[in-house]
Amino acid sequence: MTPEAFFKYIEQSDKPIIVDVWAPWCGPCRRMEPILDELGTQYEGRVEVFKLNADESQPVVKALGVLGLPTTIVYRNGKELGRRTGAIGRADLAGIFEAALSESASSIPGMSRNARLFRLALASVVLLFAVVLNGGWPAYVVAGLLFFLALSDKIAPWRKFKNWLVGMLVGLSQEHQ
Repeated sequence: MTPEAFFKYIEQSDKPIIVDVWAPWCGPCRRMEPILDELGTQYEGRVEVFKLNADESQPVVKALGVLGLPTTIVYRNGKELGRRTGAIGRADLAGIFEAALSESASSIPGMSRNARLFRLALASVVLLFAVVLNGGWPAYVVAGLLFFLALSDKIAPWRKFKNWLVGMLVGLSQEHQ
């Protein structure tokens, strides 16, 4: 499939589309597959699931700006609502299907609660290390970065900048082909 054909298909769909970018060698992709199949059946007729094998569709994957697998992208009315990279659990995937159907939804759900809590806990441990053991400025920088990563999906200007940056990088990579 060419990128042009893919985007034409997305634009012409009258239903929301959840694109699952996967690869046969990707363990997290294989773990998500039965959940996606089950939710696809549950939402059949209302949401379409489009599975895109990254190995067989590299031009489309590049055009989409996919930087890791699995990547889940939600489209409605020909426009991307949002994306998540990495394995997603059942509850978060169900939230993505609901966001695809909701006219008021502006984006798919962000980071899972467990991932956020893990990052916050890790940042707290590093910060505690920096304070108690006088770890110096590198430990404070690492703690700050971990806190930022735990909350970055909640910061609208950062999301806009990240989307712009990915778009620019994809554009540059396509120019050099």
